[in-house]
Amino acid sequence: MVIGNGEGFGGGEASAGRRAGPLPPPAVRRVARKLSPPQGSPVVSAPISGPSGAASVPAVPIDGSDASLRQLEAQARRHEAELALLRREVLEARKAATLGDLLGTTTHEFNNALTTILNYAKLGLRHRDAPTRDKALERILSAGTRAAKITASVLGMARRGTTRMEPVQLETLIEEALVLLEREMMKYRVQVEREFSPVPQVTANPGQVQQVLLNLLVNARQAMPQGGRLIIRLSRDSGAGFVDLCVRDTGCGMTPDVMRRMFEAHFSTKSGPDETGKGGAGLGLSACREIVEAHQGRIRVESAPGKGTAITIRLPLATAPRPASG
Repeated sequence: MVIGNGEGFGGGEASAGRRAGPLPPPAVRRVARKLSPPQGSPVVSAPISGPSGAASVPAVPIDGSDASLRQLEAQARRHEAELALLRREVLEARKAATLGDLLGTTTHEFNNALTTILNYAKLGLRHRDAPTRDKALERILSAGTRAAKITASVLGMARRGTTRMEPVQLETLIEEALVLLEREMMKYRVQVEREFSPVPQVTANPGQVQQVLLNLLVNARQAMPQGGRLIIRLSRDSGAGFVDLCVRDTGCGMTPDVMRRMFEAHFSTKSGPDETGKGGAGLGLSACREIVEAHQGRIRVESAPGKGTAITIRLPLATAPRPASG
């Protein structure tokens, strides 16, 4: 049974050139008459927007009384609260998926650090001369420092579970994300170049922005299976009050058809996760756009087949706190 097809409840005139079908059973007709609003009463639907597009509160007969209006308003508020909760849950699920994708990477990174520490500890024990021991201790210190950075990055992401906006230094978030992907970039011969101009803080949620960063960096790496250059640029647009974060790769680029659909949920040019277990679900870029728009920011894409892709995120500058009036 189709509801809301323009023909109303309980039958009615058949369309021109189309025979009317048989009437529904008596029980169905009784339900239809019961659901029909009183004669002359307007039917109001309150439109609300949800994660999958426009939705509406179920139609409620309005008889003009204050009680009916309050009932409709309360119903609309309940639906809006439910949608807000669903949006938060979706963002948390996507964040968990991003952390899950990084689990294999971080485990491998820890294993590399531990292997380095163990090997050089054995070397120092076997050789008693000072130069060899000094070299072993330096390598152990370096590997231990790297392991500590990985731990700090992962714990930082895991703790940023709130939706609170705060002043954020983008350069710090970029460096934390690169720590988690450094060996992966080296494995695929991707040269990371930083072009950081001095920029002020932005108003953002650090956990969500880091999720955007990781998605963009992984996508850029996957676009260069034979290696290439990954340029990360920070600049300030003082006139517009934004900081621009650009992630540019020298990979395969995108066709106009792919660019038109790149932000659609579940759209992907990949057949599935790559050998590192990342990508393929088609959720990364759609999540990026939702997060950027929730920050009152903008996202711009430039790409051409064979010439790489540049994705620029624009986030608003952090506003200085107003002095207390005295």
